[in-house]
Amino acid sequence: MSNRGEIKWAPFESLFQVKDVLSELETNRQKEIKPVLSEDELQMIEATLLEAFHTKSYVLVRYYYQGLYYQKKGIVENISQKQIFFQDHSSLYFEQILHVSFV
Repeated sequence: MSNRGEIKWAPFESLFQVKDVLSELETNRQKEIKPVLSEDELQMIEATLLEAFHTKSYVLVRYYYQGLYYQKKGIVENISQKQIFFQDHSSLYFEQILHVSFV
């Protein structure tokens, strides 16, 4: 009879799993397909990033990652062939970037 408390609450453990499954389904429902950018848009992104890098200005970058859209604000510290690096030691791949604007 000392385990009465564990047995009493055992059926309710399944509720936590249902909650996790429902949140995962909601996240998957919100996912979208990555839009295809035109050559003009890609050139505009490149020009804005280069100008921000040379002037050390803050930029707002809208990017796509695993079906969802995100925004990042920061100063571009370095640009390589495939990535841009920010002063807060984070980085983004060029293929993720959708839009760049000055803040």
